Amino acid sequence: MAVGCLIKGGATMSNTLEGFLARNKLYNAPRACLMLVGAISSAMSKEPAPKLKLNKNGDIMSMLSTAETPTENLIWPVRCLIKMAVVRQCLPSVILMLNATIPNELRWRAPKGQGLASSPRPSLGLFLELVDIILESTEEATRLFLNMMDEESGPNPYWFSISDDTKLALSLVSIHGKHVMLEEPEVRSWCLGRLAEEIESPTDSAYNDGDGPLLSDGWLKEVVTGALCNAECNIGLGLDAMLMKKSASQMSPSNGPEIACYRKDMLNVQELLIPHKHSCGLDFDLIISSLLILARRGCDWREGTQVSTQTLLNTVCGMAGRKTNTEPKFVFDSATVMRQCALSDNLQSAAFLIGGKKGLILECADLVVSNLAITVKDAELALFMGSLIELKGSVISIYGGISAPKESVFMPQYYHHHLLWLLEEHVLNVRIYGDFDSTSRMNPVYAGRICFRAWYCLTHPSTRRRSAEWLEGWMRQKLQLTRGESPMRLACAALVRTLLWADEAEGLDLSDSNEEPLLAAVIGFGGQFMAELAQACCGLIQSIPPHLAEEVMSSFGSSNMVSFEASLINSAQ
Repeated sequence: MAVGCLIKGGATMSNTLEGFLARNKLYNAPRACLMLVGAISSAMSKEPAPKLKLNKNGDIMSMLSTAETPTENLIWPVRCLIKMAVVRQCLPSVILMLNATIPNELRWRAPKGQGLASSPRPSLGLFLELVDIILESTEEATRLFLNMMDEESGPNPYWFSISDDTKLALSLVSIHGKHVMLEEPEVRSWCLGRLAEEIESPTDSAYNDGDGPLLSDGWLKEVVTGALCNAECNIGLGLDAMLMKKSASQMSPSNGPEIACYRKDMLNVQELLIPHKHSCGLDFDLIISSLLILARRGCDWREGTQVSTQTLLNTVCGMAGRKTNTEPKFVFDSATVMRQCALSDNLQSAAFLIGGKKGLILECADLVVSNLAITVKDAELALFMGSLIELKGSVISIYGGISAPKESVFMPQYYHHHLLWLLEEHVLNVRIYGDFDSTSRMNPVYAGRICFRAWYCLTHPSTRRRSAEWLEGWMRQKLQLTRGESPMRLACAALVRTLLWADEAEGLDLSDSNEEPLLAAVIGFGGQFMAELAQACCGLIQSIPPHLAEEVMSSFGSSNMVSFEASLINSAQ
């Protein structure tokens, strides 16, 4: 009796009814459900036609922003019914009743017309409000909602009974700060399929012209933000502004010229991408696919952000597949994502996705390809596949049609700074003997050869001597090298092996043949500098290739190792 009287009071008494249903357990729940469902059916039958005119190829984000807010007369019975269902623990049955009563409103679709007449679709605002009320009731409500069956279309489960524009809108629903739909398998699978179609489309077609709704920039940004919020990352809370302030405060030079490199921003961004240990983890597939499209379009991943789309993409790719404090809910499909990086012509993301030696090659190849008119294949040949003689010939042909810079003074560009960061990270930061044979750290000799070759490729022949002098001065400062002495002996040993020894191979020829030059001579380093480097690491077996160490030890004896190093110094002088 009390419930019936309060229902008759309509929207005016809805708050009182909601409180009564939540606190009182003496009423008959099934009968109250039937009365509320009747009220819902009556309210929906009086729903006015929506004023928003839908365009088949319209942007779903603009539709969401202009969606009309439904009146309280339409919403209050649904809110009261869901409230009662949670308190009386009958939510599954209530959702089934709603599915039978207002199936079209829950799917944002037009009801079947009679004869030739067609009916308009329900209000988009009403659809979104109904979804919000149901999904925010309990954690299991999302799964119960998607389990609804639709007799009109099949029967089919809910997700397969709605149109593409409805799916686009529904995938962005945020409940308590989380995009809960993106965590459901069928929703995520559909989103990944649409993203794959967009990536595989021709690059000159920024948008998909298919039958489904367009993948707008706004939708892609929401997917990225939603995936970050689901992982409860700090960057999803808008803390990237604080990140850039931190990065700027660290730009005061302490030892040598300051190195400006996007790798520094990546390290700071990585701190903000650590997922909460009780979250679902980062969905790398969704984030990377969306960022690849945004990067190709030249769009920011969020309005007003301080972190570029490419930097965020590089950082996420660097974390993908690696061990984190939170196990992701979905298995990362590395093969598919790698293919998407290739289709998007995004060498940077592919480099960080691969990691290791191959990743370093691609990272340096991206610098070379971005600034010289050569292909990726030619860049890889110059960086690690070809001999130094072939490298010199390639560089001569590349710069044949490029005029020399007007200023004779060498000024390092952003790509030089990037190579300096790599040298400092992988070569100059060697601290222990195990770094030369570590499986968890980049081999310093390998990294040094790739970086110095890239430096040679990116330096105009007219400024090569001055660039070598500048680089020599920078390394002296970093190594604190003075008169053949340095506190960083292992780093000096790595540089000696890189610059004074030919590429390591099983069949290394130690004859006096002058056909293959040394890397130090190709770069243009002075003999005095190389002699001091060799003197600083004199006595360290790490300064020669490992496959020759045993032969040298057996030939000269351990007591004569210093004599061998001394001969190396004399040859450099």
